[in-house]
Amino acid sequence: MKNYHLEITKMGRPKNATCFTLLVSLFVGQLLAAQENPRPCPGPEPTDTKDSKFRPGQVWQYRTRSHEEDSTLTILKVESVPKLGTIIHVRVEKIRLRNCTGGPEPDKFEHMPYTRDAIERNVTKLVRERTVPAFQTGYEEWRKACGGVYTITVAEAINVAEDGFRQNLGCTQGS
Repeated sequence: MKNYHLEITKMGRPKNATCFTLLVSLFVGQLLAAQENPRPCPGPEPTDTKDSKFRPGQVWQYRTRSHEEDSTLTILKVESVPKLGTIIHVRVEKIRLRNCTGGPEPDKFEHMPYTRDAIERNVTKLVRERTVPAFQTGYEEWRKACGGVYTITVAEAINVAEDGFRQNLGCTQGS
């Protein structure tokens, strides 16, 4: 699929609907600006695949940001695209996107797609298994946008998302 090689900088669905709309608007706008043709994605569709290490429902500790040591990621879906390889879709919980306005602070991303290699470099310990939480809305938005996948660390992706979130709120650096 075209643009799967993009390094996404904004994605997810915070708890607050306004924050969600803001982040999705940023994400889709960036993707559409980067695409030559925002029509249906060319190339083969992702297909569900099995992985020897990662399975839907697994909850992992990962290399978090320094103030989010309790954050975990949950494997939502494992897919494959011929040119890119395995894509691991995750939910990231117990984060904090700082809000300088005193408003809601998103505490999770309900859907973030990563290359398998990026997840492999990030996870540190399998914590438990759980029922896969709902993620279809974020996944479908990603598909419709011919979305890319993260190749950076989870912490770096959260930092970029937080920067975009704060910038759109009018926060100044350090506030």
